[in-house]
Amino acid sequence: MRDLAELVLLLNSQRIKASGWRSLLLEAGSRMEQLYDGIASGKISSDEDALRIIYQSDGIQGRLPSLKNKLKERLLDALFIIDYHQSGLTDRQTAYYECHKRWSAAMILLSRNAKITAIDLLETLMRHTVKFDFTELTLDIVRLLRLHYGTVEGNNRKYEHYRERYRYYQTVGAAENEAEELYADLVIQYVNSKSAKEQTHELAIEYYKKLELYLAISESFKLQLCARLIQLMIYTTVADYRKAAALSEDAIAFFNKKPYNSGVPLQVFYYQLLVCYLQLHEYDNGKQLFEQYKNIFSEEGSFNWFKFQELFFLFGMHTGNYEDALSVCIYVVDHPKLAEHPDHIIESWRIYEGYVQYLIHIGLLPKGELTGRMGKFKVTKFLNEIPTFSQDRRGMNIPVLALQILFTISSKEYQKAIDRVEAIEKYCGRYLRHNDTFRSNCFIKMLLQIPAGSFHKEAVVRKAEKYLNMLKSMPVEIANQSHEIEIIPYEVLWEIILHHLPAQHYKGNRKTT
Repeated sequence: MRDLAELVLLLNSQRIKASGWRSLLLEAGSRMEQLYDGIASGKISSDEDALRIIYQSDGIQGRLPSLKNKLKERLLDALFIIDYHQSGLTDRQTAYYECHKRWSAAMILLSRNAKITAIDLLETLMRHTVKFDFTELTLDIVRLLRLHYGTVEGNNRKYEHYRERYRYYQTVGAAENEAEELYADLVIQYVNSKSAKEQTHELAIEYYKKLELYLAISESFKLQLCARLIQLMIYTTVADYRKAAALSEDAIAFFNKKPYNSGVPLQVFYYQLLVCYLQLHEYDNGKQLFEQYKNIFSEEGSFNWFKFQELFFLFGMHTGNYEDALSVCIYVVDHPKLAEHPDHIIESWRIYEGYVQYLIHIGLLPKGELTGRMGKFKVTKFLNEIPTFSQDRRGMNIPVLALQILFTISSKEYQKAIDRVEAIEKYCGRYLRHNDTFRSNCFIKMLLQIPAGSFHKEAVVRKAEKYLNMLKSMPVEIANQSHEIEIIPYEVLWEIILHHLPAQHYKGNRKTT
C-alpha cells in the first residue's frame, strides 16, 4: 500500500495538463476511485482498511490485489501528463523530466521508422542534455546519432563529430560512475552508525586522488558533486571544520555558476556549511545562513528537508533556544512523511524527542498543550522504539544511554539510576576507548560518579572534576565525532544534571562482582 500512497500523494500535489484527467483515469463510482479517494484522504493506509471500506470484508483478500495493481498502472500512466513546469521544481528538475519524455518520444519514432523526425528531435534534445549535465542521456543520444550518420546517411563529418563526442562522454560517464561508487563506499559506513570511522580519512584521500585527473577535464554535475563530497570527508573525518567550511563555500560558488539552478548540490553544501558552523560554535553565522537560504530546503517532507530541520533543532539545543527546538520537534515528529524515510532518520527524531521531553520533565520547557505523538510520550516506549541505534555501540546509542540516566535522576529513582549506571559502566569499558568517542567517554565517566558520590551534589562535583577537565580539554570543535551525538553540549548537560541532584546522600544497593 505504501507505493500506492506515494503515487497518490504525488498526483494530488501536481497539476495535470489535460483537463478532466480524473474522469479519464478513474471511472466515477468505481472501486478504483474508492481506493484512490480513500488513500488520498488518509482513510485507507493498509489492505485491512481497503477490505473494510471497499469490500465490507475483514479478512478475505479477494480482488483487492488486482484492484491495487490496476490503480498503480493507471497512476503510472498519469505521470506522463503531469505539467512539470507548474510543479515548483527547479529548471534542472523540470528539464530532467522533459528530456526523458522527449527521449521516449524519439525511441517510439525510431521504432516506427520515422527517422527524419526522430533524428531532428535527438539533435535538439542533445543541446538540452548537454546544458543540464545529463551525461547518461547525452551518451545514449550521441550513440544513436553516431550510428545514424555512420550507417544510414554516410555523413563523414557528422559521424566523426559524434564519434568524438561519444568518446568524451564515455570518459565523463565512467568518471561519474566511479565517483558515485567511491562516495557511496565511504558513506555506507555512516548510514546506521554515527561513530567516526578511523579508516575513512585515509580512504577519502585515496579516493579523491583517483578522481583528480577527471576533475581537470570535466565540470560534470555528478562528478563534481561526488568528488567534492569525498574531498570534504578528508577534513570532516579529522574535525578540520575550518577547511571543510572553506571547501563548502567553494563548492557553493562552483554550483552557483552553472547555467541552471543546481538544487541538490546547493542543499548539500549549505547543509555541510551549517554543520561546520555548529561544530565551530559559530552560531551567529549559522543563524544568518538559516535565514538566508531556508528556501533552498523548501521541498517539505524530502530527505534533505528533514536533515535541515535536524540542524535547525540542534542549533536551538546548542544555543539554549529550547523553545525553538521544541517547535521544530513538535512539527517534525508528527509529520506524515517522516514514516516514509529510512529507520535511522526516524530513530534520530525519536531520540531528539526524548531530549525535548527531558527538558519538559525538568521544567526547562513548558509542557503546554502537547498533542499528537509528543502528548503520549512514555519513557519505556521511547527506549523500545530505537532498535537500529541500540546496536550502534559507539554512536547514537550514547545519547540514548545518557537519557536513561537523566530521566531516572530527575525522577529521583536513584536505585534505577544505580542499575542503569552499572550497565553503562560495562558498556563504557567495552566500547568507548577510541578517539572518536573521547568526549562521550569523559561524559559517561562523569555520570558514573553520580552514584559513586551517593547522588550528593558536592561529592559528585568533587569526584567528577577530573573527567570534566578532560572533557574541556577536547572541545567539540576539535573532537572527531559526529555532530548529532551531543544533542545538548555535554558541559551544559552536566550543569543541568548537577542542578537536580539533592543536598543529601543516597545510599543505594550496588551489585558487587
